[in-house]
Amino acid sequence: MATTTITEQGKAETPITLTADNSKAFTTGRIELFDGTKDGKTAYLDPSDGSTNLNPKKTYNVEIQDIRQQQPRPSLTDNGYQFIENSPSFLTEEQFMRHDTAEGKQFIRDAYWPEVRRLVEATYPGAKNVTPWHFSVRRAIPGYHPDEIFFMRTGVSQPQATIHVDNDHITADAHLCRVFGDEKAAELRAKYKRWAMINTWRPVGQAIQSWPLLLVDHRAIPDWKYETGVAQIHRNNDAVYYKKYDNFLRYHPDYTYHYAKNITPDEVLMFRDYDSRQDRYHGCPHGAFQDDATPADAPPRRSIEVRCFVFFEDE
Repeated sequence: MATTTITEQGKAETPITLTADNSKAFTTGRIELFDGTKDGKTAYLDPSDGSTNLNPKKTYNVEIQDIRQQQPRPSLTDNGYQFIENSPSFLTEEQFMRHDTAEGKQFIRDAYWPEVRRLVEATYPGAKNVTPWHFSVRRAIPGYHPDEIFFMRTGVSQPQATIHVDNDHITADAHLCRVFGDEKAAELRAKYKRWAMINTWRPVGQAIQSWPLLLVDHRAIPDWKYETGVAQIHRNNDAVYYKKYDNFLRYHPDYTYHYAKNITPDEVLMFRDYDSRQDRYHGCPHGAFQDDATPADAPPRRSIEVRCFVFFEDE
């Protein structure tokens, strides 16, 4: 398989060519990554007026491998992510897309969350006390970059176009306390040797062709550390945002990138959002990317993700 060299400007120095043997094994596309701040200070973003000290994101042309062709098959335990086939939901597209009403939100919690709980229990060895606690339905708007919709304040949740990690120890523990309460959270930490957050992601209505989900594997980098590989982006004047800051990935030439080509609503990508073990990376970096193979008439992406707390009796 041909490789790609990324220049300082983020352009592909060597064109990527497809052959009959590997044409289904990967695609090419553009990813967007953190590129520092204008003043060298802690990064911030103010959604109320659009102010920020962030430099414009840097775009990289990269090769993204199809998880369907990955050998050995990735697992939550070994890779931090896993692809699950033949796992349909009994909810319809219409039921998922009623998420913007109070009744629709509650229906997803009552009907879909138990499906997710059973799937996590069946997939992740040793998982105990699996508790879904948050979901998002994302809907791309044709003709707009997801960042544009964010600042238009439409209330429509978009694919996240910046590669990121959902949580570190501080934000994950804050979620634990908010969902269970301080006293119950302390009991759970004392009872279980380890806990994690798992994200269960699937398309809604149709296969994903535009802004597909990308997962980043950094296991080939022996000295990779969260503290240097991720930048914190603080939110100013955003009282409703559910965490103190976002965690944007910094570029490294040795990352490998994975996605599931034309993933359908009957298939699931499951990945680790967070892990309490200090000797492991906190979560799987991920985000949406612009696939060079996306047809001009591709339907807009619709997807649902559910986050679960998962507890373990063993390390």
